[in-house]
Amino acid sequence: MLKGKKIIITGAASGIGRATAVLAAEEGADIAIADIDRQGAEETAELVKARGQDSLVIEMDTSLVADAKRMVKDTVARFGTIDGIVCGAIKLRPAKLEDLELEDWDMVINIGLKGYFLCAQAAGKLMLENGNGSIVFLSSVGGVQPYNGAGAYSIAKAGTLMMGNLFGVEWGDRGVRANTVVPGQVRTPMTESMFSDEEIAAGRAAVVPMGRVGKPEEIAEACVFLLSDRSSYVNAATLRADGGLAESKMMHIPGRNWGGKKIDYNTD
Repeated sequence: MLKGKKIIITGAASGIGRATAVLAAEEGADIAIADIDRQGAEETAELVKARGQDSLVIEMDTSLVADAKRMVKDTVARFGTIDGIVCGAIKLRPAKLEDLELEDWDMVINIGLKGYFLCAQAAGKLMLENGNGSIVFLSSVGGVQPYNGAGAYSIAKAGTLMMGNLFGVEWGDRGVRANTVVPGQVRTPMTESMFSDEEIAAGRAAVVPMGRVGKPEEIAEACVFLLSDRSSYVNAATLRADGGLAESKMMHIPGRNWGGKKIDYNTD
């Protein structure tokens, strides 16, 4: 699906980013792994090489303009061009809004919203010159439903949805598509502290219509599709990969009474 393409993935040192890098390599792409975690990025690079593809590690802070520009420069120096980018770097600082520290707000917004813009803009300018390319943003079900207690995370992820739409609308007629993937609950290093609790893990799986949480590899499938030419007419779109979670609110409202007949609403 990606034979011969040169792809940048931010946040590829672990989790969904790493899974996307590996799958993209299996589909024939060379991968630039952009992450602040150099050790994790090097590990991902080895996984890419094991699939027979070239890899480049770019240690960077995605929220810095200079780093975003260097990311593009280094990628072009190594691969010659850029065909697509997945913006997935994020950090989570849980907090209730009344307790949210400004430094934690800034960190999440700077990485998970401003950083997405800077990296997409920098890589996108080259793709605009080429008249072809694909930008994929990683949002979250927390971007379409308020994720209480997660600090600025939901706000950043909601902004990501609009960013994907806006890039797609502005750049679509110049050959550069932009789309957003909305993962549901996925077990990754960032969420491991929650899923390592068996009670929480079981509860989280139970609220998903499919009865389980997702795997990073399943989100990677959506990202690779949007990077590929098979999605050539998909632009400014949102692709949910959440097992139906975002649409399942009515499943979790207890009890029904329709026409005098009381219904104990239980999907079992």
